[in-house]
Amino acid sequence: MRAAYEKYQDQGFEVLSVSIQEGDAEVAEFVARHGVSYPMLMDRSGEISASYEITSTPTTYFIAPDGTIADSTAGVVSRQWLESNIVDHVGA
Repeated sequence: MRAAYEKYQDQGFEVLSVSIQEGDAEVAEFVARHGVSYPMLMDRSGEISASYEITSTPTTYFIAPDGTIADSTAGVVSRQWLESNIVDHVGA
């Protein structure tokens, strides 16, 4: 995810990570360990994840430039899935 963000951010590709019901220390450790360079948002209450009916983590949503959910997947994202969505929706 980080590599794709760094590669395509100049073409409008954004990554937002949402931590669900985790504390600041856990999130800070994750960011430092993985060199996360994109914004990390906090869903402290779990309300947002409930709205999206997230049942497992990670769950990844690919939002098209028009704001619609173009694709989603539960579990670890493959490079192929990510690259395919970038090509189809960002035009990179």
